[in-house]
Amino acid sequence: MKENEMRQERRFRNHISIILEQTGAVIAAALVLIITQLFQNIDELTESDLSFITSKGFLIFLGVIALLAVSLVGQVLVWARTYISIEENAIVIEQGRVNKKKNTIGIRNISNINLEQNLIEMLFGTCKVKLDTNSRSTADSTDVKIVLKKADALWFQQEITRKMEEAAGIALGTTEAVCETADGVGSMVAGSLFDGESTQNTDSSSREMKNYDVHAGIADIIQHGFFSISIISVAVFLLVIVGTAISVAEVLGRANLMASLAGAAAGILVAAFIILSTLWDTVKDFIRYYDFRAKRLDDKIYIKYGFLKKVEYTIPVDKIQALKIRQSFLARIGRRYMAEIVNVGMGDDQEEQHSFLVLYCPEEKLKERLSLLLPEFASSVKQPVDRLPASVWAAWTVPAVIYILLVAAGAFIGNTLTGNEYHLYIWIAAAALIIMLFVGMILKYETAGVGADDQYLKIAGGYFAKQYLSVQYRNIQYAEFSQNFIARACGIKKGEIHLLASSANTAHGIPYFKGDKDEFIKRRMILR
Repeated sequence: MKENEMRQERRFRNHISIILEQTGAVIAAALVLIITQLFQNIDELTESDLSFITSKGFLIFLGVIALLAVSLVGQVLVWARTYISIEENAIVIEQGRVNKKKNTIGIRNISNINLEQNLIEMLFGTCKVKLDTNSRSTADSTDVKIVLKKADALWFQQEITRKMEEAAGIALGTTEAVCETADGVGSMVAGSLFDGESTQNTDSSSREMKNYDVHAGIADIIQHGFFSISIISVAVFLLVIVGTAISVAEVLGRANLMASLAGAAAGILVAAFIILSTLWDTVKDFIRYYDFRAKRLDDKIYIKYGFLKKVEYTIPVDKIQALKIRQSFLARIGRRYMAEIVNVGMGDDQEEQHSFLVLYCPEEKLKERLSLLLPEFASSVKQPVDRLPASVWAAWTVPAVIYILLVAAGAFIGNTLTGNEYHLYIWIAAAALIIMLFVGMILKYETAGVGADDQYLKIAGGYFAKQYLSVQYRNIQYAEFSQNFIARACGIKKGEIHLLASSANTAHGIPYFKGDKDEFIKRRMILR
């Protein structure tokens, strides 16, 4: 208890290892350059007249040392003058080398508090705490980062979580019941977030957290990686296989055997590269989502995964803006689904913008896992979606005609500039673009749709892949609807909704619909 009180009374500062983490790549590059210069000037170094002091290599050596020293001094000054402290209703960040500044973030504005461990942090026994806020301007980045000893990080997470619940007016019955880690610091989730953490307290909440609602095994992760392969990768893979087979077949029918073998070998090497690249995508998913676990406890969802980089999310349910159900092209064939949550600021990593809740699995298992983790959206899976009205083809006429005219004009200009040499290829490319347009329109007509009931707005879209977005009306920031003159004549509309989320998830288009769904959506937004 004394240790907890001491933590509350002092400011936190980044662990010293953050300097190595931030400058490690620079130091490694500098060392390589220094060693290279030493070997290149080994003759001057052995001379007794010390002529190497005036050599070009020595001057480069000194320059690198000076730049490295300046960089390290700058990083040390930043480290020494950056603090973060937890106050009653806010987090205060103090920064500044010469001119000090303070940034204050209200506890109520925090949307997520997450933990992360890379290889360097595993080595030093530290952990990165990442805070995100309900801010559209910083939705694509992490607002606050601090690297602490693991015990401090777990306590920090617990303390912020407690204050978030207090700020929300939620009584926390487990505030005092914290598990003591090996370092003597309490955390409700310490025993389950990072393997190897021993616990001494047998608090019921801690015991409950050890049993995750969802635990993806090795087969589940491999399956997720396979079904995550994009249609482009599949197409390239098949084309390379067919091309290689043709090359090998041609070898058998050519007189110039050596030249044919060389061409076939090159084709096989390219095919092997493409195959390995496709397999590597699956391997990356396996490494990233290794030991994927998810748990619903009260009003929060806890998610952890990772092998080389361990991450753990603590997501308040009331901060979740929407639910996405995704199907890749392969997943549609295999009838597999995955679920992803949409909220503000899941992190500064591009991969973190996709917050997986349920990895690829059959539909029944998806419903089962959603009922455990996010029952607020579980019923949306069964919500029907109305297909696009047939009159949408008329509304698409104007943009399609404009597109075709632009392609034809581009082909005409291309032929004028290049002459007749590439005449055939240009028109083939133009025809391919127009065919792609109509194929895309057909695929969109078959996949897109919209459904609206008293609970959710559900939007379906996609081409080869398919996606369902379910939104509770209270989470819609604003909605807008539009018609061109043909759509107005056909009595159909389309729209767009905006959520408080990362830039990739802010705007979502509502496909064409018939009737008064727009008025219904507006009324539900007002009544939220």
